[in-house]
Amino acid sequence: MQYEISKEKSAEFLRQAIQHMSMQDAAFHPVSYAVWYEYSSGEHAHLIDEVNSLIDKEKKLNEKSTAQLFNKHIASLDADSAQNIVDRFNHVVSDINASTIKAGHETTQFRKTLDAWSGELQQLDGEVARHMGELLSETANIQQSMHTLQDQLHSSMQEIAALKNEIVKAKQEAISDGLTGLMNRRGFDHALNQSLASASSLEDTCLIIGDIDFFKRVNDTYGHLFGDKVIQAVARIMKAVSGELYTAARYGGEEFVLLLPHTPLETAREVAENIRQHVANISIKNNITSKLISNVTISLGVTAYQLGESAESFLNRADQALYTSKAKGRNQVTLIAEELAAA
Repeated sequence: MQYEISKEKSAEFLRQAIQHMSMQDAAFHPVSYAVWYEYSSGEHAHLIDEVNSLIDKEKKLNEKSTAQLFNKHIASLDADSAQNIVDRFNHVVSDINASTIKAGHETTQFRKTLDAWSGELQQLDGEVARHMGELLSETANIQQSMHTLQDQLHSSMQEIAALKNEIVKAKQEAISDGLTGLMNRRGFDHALNQSLASASSLEDTCLIIGDIDFFKRVNDTYGHLFGDKVIQAVARIMKAVSGELYTAARYGGEEFVLLLPHTPLETAREVAENIRQHVANISIKNNITSKLISNVTISLGVTAYQLGESAESFLNRADQALYTSKAKGRNQVTLIAEELAAA
């Protein structure tokens, strides 16, 4: 579900959603808001039909039915869309909270004014005094309602904060590789596209692709658990080398990538050579034999981005450099500049 609509249209959906929510038995919270925002947008026919059916039967939606609607029709949202919903709800609650605080202050001031008048009016007219007492009583009730609403809004804002944390966690998990903790292919592709969109002809953006040599042989000889340890060891090197400047990812299987923005091609080659040497020095304990295995190597390809080319072309050239390293005997670094690749 996407929200590519005008601000005015979105604001109308917000107003409708809040109106619908106020008529239900479910509390004001992100789950209820998500259901009614989708309902108000008119884009989700199955949700609308089911909501209308439930309203016909139950008159009002309670917490259980609202949660069921959310899980069935809304929970499949991607993290970005979910974040969008939470942000919108947060704005609505914040606005209501601000208005409520202001109204509360005004009510308190009005109560003080009535109290000041009450003493004087009681001396003049008993009937006026009685009406003044009723007005004071109603004002006190309004004050209490304001306090209750503020407590509810505070609770909703706490729920929003918790939900935001869950979304941030989900977004992070969606772009992370479970075995290594590095970014996964999906996350790297997104980071690559963002980096290339801001690339400049004044500075190079470079790419390194590495592939563990004879990894199938490693798995066949020592087992997949040992193979996982090899991948994790290489990932630790990639992470250490990337630091805060570069973006490292496990691109699939035994293949790794490193994006180096604002980095000259020769510097990228030196980084790749550093990775190669560190991997060649790896010693991993085989838990079955208790022996240290130290014959792990990696082949790498390096290239620089040519302004205006596609991410696919950039990746393909780096992959071509990697293939050359493999063809030349593995455990080495090959650099391919654009002009050489085109020759």
